[in-house]
Amino acid sequence: MKRESRSEHNPVKTKSEEAATIASMLAPLEEQEGLEGADGASFSDTGELKLPKGFIEEDKQGEGFGLEPAVIFILVLVLGFIAFIAYLISVEPPK
Repeated sequence: MKRESRSEHNPVKTKSEEAATIASMLAPLEEQEGLEGADGASFSDTGELKLPKGFIEEDKQGEGFGLEPAVIFILVLVLGFIAFIAYLISVEPPK
């Protein structure tokens, strides 16, 4: 299956080279030249991708099963409440 070029699909004429450059930058990845693999798959180069510092969280080893202290505190409270309710049920006088 032959892919039709952008000019065949949408024959828009531009008045300047700058407008043509902007139009080619706005084209979908499938229609941009030089971004297709051998099997027709689209890909983009992420080598120049700038990520903010701290965006990628580093792995923390050995800190409370990898949970935040607040989560551990809430978990202990919930388990304590369940144990307290179980104790109250077990000491309930017979009817």
